[in-house]
Amino acid sequence: MMDAEMRSVVREELTLALEELFQLVRDHESGNLTSAELVRRAFRSFHNTKGALRVAAEPRLELLAHCVEDRLATLRDGKASPSAELVQLLPEALGVILREIETGTEDPRCEELFALLAGQPEKPAPVPAPARSVEQQRAPAPELRDHVRVDAERLDLLMALGADLLTQQSSQRQRLSALSALLERVGLLARTHREQRALLGPIVRELETLVRRDERELRRGGQLAADFDRAMRGARMQPLTGAVGQLQRHAHETARELGKDVELDVDVGNVELDRQVLDALRDPLLHLLRNAVDHGIETPEVRRRAGKPERGRIAIEARLRGPFVELDVSDDGRGIDAERVVARALELGVEPPADADKSAFVADMLFSPGFSTAAGVSHVSGRGVGLDVVRARVTELGGQVTIEPQPAATRFRIRVPTSVVSLRGLLVRAGEADFVIPSSMIQRTLRARREEVRSADGAATMVTGDGQPLKLRWLAAAMGQTRVDDPTILTVVVVADGQQRLGLVVDEVRGDTSCVIKRLPWNVRKLRGVIGAVHQGDAPLALVVDVAQLLRGHTSVPDREQRVQAPQQRRKPRILVADDSLTSRTLERNILSSAGYDVETAIDGEEAWRSLEQGEFDLLVSDVQMPGLDGFELTRRVRAHAKLGQLPVVLVTSLDRPDDVAQGADAGANEYIVKGRFDQRTLLETVSRLL
Repeated sequence: MMDAEMRSVVREELTLALEELFQLVRDHESGNLTSAELVRRAFRSFHNTKGALRVAAEPRLELLAHCVEDRLATLRDGKASPSAELVQLLPEALGVILREIETGTEDPRCEELFALLAGQPEKPAPVPAPARSVEQQRAPAPELRDHVRVDAERLDLLMALGADLLTQQSSQRQRLSALSALLERVGLLARTHREQRALLGPIVRELETLVRRDERELRRGGQLAADFDRAMRGARMQPLTGAVGQLQRHAHETARELGKDVELDVDVGNVELDRQVLDALRDPLLHLLRNAVDHGIETPEVRRRAGKPERGRIAIEARLRGPFVELDVSDDGRGIDAERVVARALELGVEPPADADKSAFVADMLFSPGFSTAAGVSHVSGRGVGLDVVRARVTELGGQVTIEPQPAATRFRIRVPTSVVSLRGLLVRAGEADFVIPSSMIQRTLRARREEVRSADGAATMVTGDGQPLKLRWLAAAMGQTRVDDPTILTVVVVADGQQRLGLVVDEVRGDTSCVIKRLPWNVRKLRGVIGAVHQGDAPLALVVDVAQLLRGHTSVPDREQRVQAPQQRRKPRILVADDSLTSRTLERNILSSAGYDVETAIDGEEAWRSLEQGEFDLLVSDVQMPGLDGFELTRRVRAHAKLGQLPVVLVTSLDRPDDVAQGADAGANEYIVKGRFDQRTLLETVSRLL
């Protein structure tokens, strides 16, 4: 049974295909599209539809799509023109398919279409032409009349324009402030110099008029900008319930593979998150689920001996806390074995400091890259890749993740902003540049005398008012500036992530700010210690500090990261999936993401090629039949490229003729998977073998 998420994806793909077919028919009837092009593009549409229906486990509808595809293939191969009746039948057939998907009931017209399609192409049976009004054309999906699908990139563009509008407001506010200051100076001059009063009086009154007018315009523009900003944020928000289906499937599949019985309870209410936040949270939630099933929940036999229900329980709860959302992932399993964690740390050469809090040390080790307490390595666990990824992804969002051990249970708590488009932070000056430190990572600010700073473990350290040592790091130096001031009185911003904290030494704290984050250009996007940039009106651009990355260089366990990573550091394999079918693309992405891979998608061969040239990937999974650059030619380009020549390539297609398979091999594909015999295990086994 397909889950709600994938069924929604299938419905969306079929709806888009239907709209495209209506447009193709209109263009063909108006003479703007040749018969050959109509046949070619309609064939592509029904080919993708057939694949989507296979995913949806709808064999009857899949057969109908296959029949239409066969008729179009005959016309394409014979270079014949379709009859007017067949042209009208194309959107009708897809409309029937979509109606059955939406209603869940069989449409009697479906059997009639089978009979019509069985006729000879030269003499097709008469088919009633559908009415040509737009409203009737879209009748198969009536609920979409009140909705408009907008490409995510267009929403991002609108958000960027809104950010520019807010920045312009900030600039106007600064100019108004300067004008008001000028007015005050001129007024003071007029009051103190009687001989200038007659001359300056009219100027003062004119300036007052200008200031009052600008104040009104600024208030009006500010309200419009704020309304636009709120409306656009609302357009980007998506319900957290959209991720529930994938989480349920992932929990059950992992439990089945491990021979466990697990029940997943999800209570996320009406929580909505920005699309970017929701997408970024999928991997952390899947990691925590996998961790709970593997390390937390015991086998039914063990639970029975312990007097527990054989079925383990995992709960995911979400609630809003102002501009943040808190997500709890808890289980009623065995809990965290602190002694085992400490023992494993000692095996890796990491000893807890004498004065360290044991629970803090355990939590710190569990989030360490490369750390695992698993007895052996499996496809589910033991590779030391998991909780460190959770922390990295969450901190990239400006959030925090903590562990709350309980008797015979474990709770992970994730706290992230509902939107990462905007940011509240502390604007500081360090060296020759301005920076914004996210408020969610700040504990406090303090001032210290230079003589209070000591050296410990090769790092500058001071003792705070609570008697705890605090390691210091000069922000200007951390950002690569060569000139760093060393004043007598230090200004320190104390930042923290979980049990780790660090004092960032800055030159000046300039105050709180609410700003819109701009992504860095692609060529500097991986600038160390930086998340993005923000506008400050007429002032220079300010960089947003990646606090988590700075903290990783100064952890509470000396040299912990280097020691733990040394034996078994592994980078998360990165896979590119290229498929012009939304359903196939989403299915393959979900399967690979759930298995722990970092997955990027491309909608056709040309986009895939651009991604391969610009990024770094460990494997390519590609469809064969794609518009423009198909999978065979894409594979040939990969093999001919000096840098990409050894990249593993997996072709996934419904073309199963021997000459198609041979063509894939000649192009240089490592593996050729036929969709008709495709399943999740086949794909994962193939990818695992090639990597």
